[in-house]
Amino acid sequence: MKKPFKSVLFVLLMCGVFGADEERVKAVREGDSVTLNPDLTQIQGFTEIQWWFKDQLVAITNGRNRKYSENEIFRVRLKLNQTGSLTITNMKTKHSGLYKLWIELNTGPLTLDFTVTVNESPSVIDAVKGEMKFESVKEGAPVTLQTDVKQLHGDELIVWRCGEEGKLIAKADMEAKSSPLYDTDGRLSGRLELDHVTGSLTLTNTRTTDSGLWTLLSTDQQQPTDLIQEIHCYCQ
Repeated sequence: MKKPFKSVLFVLLMCGVFGADEERVKAVREGDSVTLNPDLTQIQGFTEIQWWFKDQLVAITNGRNRKYSENEIFRVRLKLNQTGSLTITNMKTKHSGLYKLWIELNTGPLTLDFTVTVNESPSVIDAVKGEMKFESVKEGAPVTLQTDVKQLHGDELIVWRCGEEGKLIAKADMEAKSSPLYDTDGRLSGRLELDHVTGSLTLTNTRTTDSGLWTLLSTDQQQPTDLIQEIHCYCQ
C-alpha cells in the first residue's frame, strides 16, 4: 500500500532585498555641514533622485538638472551633486530628523533613510582651541564682550556660555529673527543684552561672582567663530 503523498509549503522571507529601506545615522553640531551619501553601487543608472525631509520634497535631480525647494528652513543650505549626494551647510537643531532618499532605477524604485541629529553647540571645554580674550572690570560697572564682527550676515546662531561647565546664558537665532533666549536661573536676570548687529554681549551691574570664562560660539557659514573671553570683576 502506498503511503499518501504529503505536500509541504515553504514560505521564504528575505530581508534587505529590492526596495527595502536602509538606515543611515549622522550626528553633527550646530553650524557644521553634513553630506548624505547613497551607495553608488545601488544607484547606477538612476533616472531620477528625490530628497525628502519630514514629508517635504527639498531637492530633485535627473543627473543633469537640479532643483531645490524654496522651503525657508533650508534657504541656500542645500547642494546636490551629480551622484545624488546631498550636502546641508550651517545646520541647526531644526534640521534634525528623517531624510528620505527616493531613487527611480530601471529595475524599480529604491528608498534609503538617513537620520540626522544636530546637537547644540559644545561647552567651553570643547572650544579651548578658539581665540581667547581678557576683560577686567570694576564691580558694578558694565562690560561688553566684543565679537570683533562689524555686522552679522543674518543666518548665524549666536550662543554665549559661562563657566567651565558651559552654562547657556544667551542664545539667538538671527535667521529666525526670534527674541534672544537669556539665562533662566535668575543669577543674570535683567543684566544681559545681546547686540543683534554684532552678536556682542553686554553684562551690566557686574558682580565678583560673574568672574570666569565666557564663551561665544557663532555658527556662521562664512566665518564660524569660537571665542573665549575671561572676565575678572574686582572690588574697589
